[in-house]
Amino acid sequence: MRKPLAATTLLVMLAVPLGLTGPVPPAEAHHGWSSFDTRYAYYVRGTVTYVRWGNPHSEVTLRVDPAALPEGFRARPLPPGADPRDGGATMASARPYEGEHEEIHLTLAGPGWMSRWGLDRPLAEGETIEVLGYLGSADSHDLRPVMFWLADGQGVWQQLTAFPSRPVPATD
Repeated sequence: MRKPLAATTLLVMLAVPLGLTGPVPPAEAHHGWSSFDTRYAYYVRGTVTYVRWGNPHSEVTLRVDPAALPEGFRARPLPPGADPRDGGATMASARPYEGEHEEIHLTLAGPGWMSRWGLDRPLAEGETIEVLGYLGSADSHDLRPVMFWLADGQGVWQQLTAFPSRPVPATD
């Protein structure tokens, strides 16, 4: 009579063909916000100087034009598809970017998500955009937009996953 396989023996037999025998690295959400400080949202206006449009993320370099928040900015309607709770909290947290960088690296969604959110074309070098997003926790040269607006006023949403920290309303 055959002896039943122990649970650990069965797991090893299943894991080896699947290549699951080594240590499993911690799960990290590829599209998450964990490497950005989502307590403070920053408004940046500038000119696009570089575009890499593709997957898994599009990347843009923006030459920063020092700017205060436009009049009535926090009352601006959210872009189509925006999550009202997180979008509203991000707008309430908006403060002008006053950092030292003359250029900021933006991490945007891939083309498929951009199309779902209403942007069916790549951004173009020389184009002026307004961005509201969060700076990198380790590198203030990186900004991850929650939303941005084109020169014609079209807003584009950028949030797929929850923030690790709730945005703190600006006090001004």
